[in-house]
Amino acid sequence: MAKAKGKQGAIELGPESDPKILFSNYLKECKLIGIEPYGPLKDALTNDENPNIGKQLVVLPQPGGEVLGPGGCRALVNAILNAGDTSITKQVPFTAMKEIRICSSGLGDAGAASVASLLMATAQKRAVDSSDPAAAKPEWKLDYLELVGNEIGRNGCLALGRSLCVGMNKTVVTLVLDMNPLGLDGVSALCKGLSTNSTLKKLSLKHCNIDEQGGKAVGQMLSFKRLGLMELDLTSNQMGGIGLGDICNGLEENASIKTLRLGDNSIGQADNDLTALQQFATVLAKHPSIVAVDIMHNRIGTEGGTLLLPAIRDNKQLTEFKVDSNMDGALFKSLFRVTAKKAGKKGKKKSKKK
Repeated sequence: MAKAKGKQGAIELGPESDPKILFSNYLKECKLIGIEPYGPLKDALTNDENPNIGKQLVVLPQPGGEVLGPGGCRALVNAILNAGDTSITKQVPFTAMKEIRICSSGLGDAGAASVASLLMATAQKRAVDSSDPAAAKPEWKLDYLELVGNEIGRNGCLALGRSLCVGMNKTVVTLVLDMNPLGLDGVSALCKGLSTNSTLKKLSLKHCNIDEQGGKAVGQMLSFKRLGLMELDLTSNQMGGIGLGDICNGLEENASIKTLRLGDNSIGQADNDLTALQQFATVLAKHPSIVAVDIMHNRIGTEGGTLLLPAIRDNKQLTEFKVDSNMDGALFKSLFRVTAKKAGKKGKKKSKKK
């Protein structure tokens, strides 16, 4: 077994935290599946100079076009779960990983389903010797999952949603699915699962092809009392006024959201846009927890901005409110605000001389 440096010298790592054992298992899984190992994983899991080795896994495409792919993702997940080698009598999963970031790696729905199987496994007790309670219920550390640009659609979202619904994964607090073509079917499948999740705090769905009909699924998710989501980023979709109105319906029942980002969502000055903006202002004015809103790059103009003004006037806890400047200058100054960063301590005050 490998050893890690600690305050009291070298600490022997077990299979639940030794990345070299994880890589060895990954190679075995690739052989079982019949695929070539993804080269960069060797450096990611065996390079001792990496301070985050075994805790953070970052997978990116190679300049030559080589990617992890769905098969490689399946092999990696099997290695983490230590589920593929049936010759091992006491299989111990690799539970030390805190962050998984797999970007532009061609996972598709099949790869997303493999990741979902990992999330579901974190909720399962294992049938092992009862004298070892730690093995019966492994202590999973995974709290951050990022699958950006992986061509994940409806079926992948369905699997991820099911793995994050009530009774399933309780460790992930941040989920980033930016630049995946979720569309209406994908976002509906995902939101249905997430609506009963009380532990996920941050969800990012930027550039996910969510149109005006997708706002209904988001709104329904927001309306569930069990939802624990605090930050939602829907930047650069196409929800328009109709989608915004459906989101408002959910916000009326919501008490958890603190930050909402709706920049670049085709919200303009059409009748349905203005109706939705008025509803948005009404909801924001009385929402119990929201403190930051971003609707930049939506050309709502002076008329739309005027409709939002009551939200700023009546909700004093709104410390960040971002809008486009394509409106009356005085109105823009009244609406736009950014949370001021706390200045660091420049030094200790000199004591007064006696």
